Amino acid sequence: MDTADKAPAPPSARLSGAALNWTILLVLVVIWGSTYAGIRIGVETIDPAWLVTGRLLSGSFFLGVWLIARRVFGFRPEGYEPVSRKAVLWFGLIGLSATALPFVLYATSAKTTGSAVLAICNGATPFATVLLAHLLTSDKLTQQRIVGVLLGFAGLVVLVLPELGEEGGGNFWGIALAVIGAWLYAIGNVGTKMAPRVEAGLSSFLIVFMAGLGALAFALIDAPFPTNASPKSIIAMLLLGLLPTALAMFFYVWLIQRAGSVFVSFTTYLQPLWAAGVGVVFLGEDLRWSMAGALALILLGVGIASVRRMKPV
Repeated sequence: MDTADKAPAPPSARLSGAALNWTILLVLVVIWGSTYAGIRIGVETIDPAWLVTGRLLSGSFFLGVWLIARRVFGFRPEGYEPVSRKAVLWFGLIGLSATALPFVLYATSAKTTGSAVLAICNGATPFATVLLAHLLTSDKLTQQRIVGVLLGFAGLVVLVLPELGEEGGGNFWGIALAVIGAWLYAIGNVGTKMAPRVEAGLSSFLIVFMAGLGALAFALIDAPFPTNASPKSIIAMLLLGLLPTALAMFFYVWLIQRAGSVFVSFTTYLQPLWAAGVGVVFLGEDLRWSMAGALALILLGVGIASVRRMKPV
């Protein structure tokens, strides 16, 4: 049956669908926003380039095991395209150019640029996603969406503003690399939406595996192999591969296929807010007025940008 011939979904179904989208978005925020603790433990004895490589390759391993287990137990998602050479090439390019390369760019930028400035640079991701989606897809730019993106970015600035004076800024090239990384993330967001509609598990595996190969090539050139890595750092690396890489990539691809690249790009604004909240609750950090203001602005921005007018039934 053609999509145009299907009966409109009842309001209750629409509500449950929107609630599911928001739930998965918040799960992504929690997973990605909690990643920094694992990274801090991992880099104690593992060079950042090798930590990224181990994270991506172990993530692809976990996804591969899951795909095999699924097939053994006879579970096969329906309604998706079969894997083709075009799909492998498409997701491979996303893995290399929009996953591995931004990781490298941000790691390089962090050597000269404070984390607050990096967060603001990364705030270019939703802007870039909105523009690219408008140019390349049917997800067109609207005044409502512009307002939502601007409010979200304002919330991010309010959140990190107190840290700017403490952490300093960065040189021109460090900031430029971070901004380029943000645009590459946006390309990955829109590219995943435009890619052949291969089911999320296999798509995620292709992206993470190719990203891991790219990161491995960089690590072999950039740093010696970490022969003295501690068990704690290795465990942290494997957990990074399992949660914010394998599991989160599956949710990321699934949610983009379902709700669109612009909606998912707002995790960029929500992650630092979640990380700040974790610091207050679990690490005894001070609760600042900027956090409440940032929360209000970011949630308002995401809500405005995401709400779509209901067509008359």
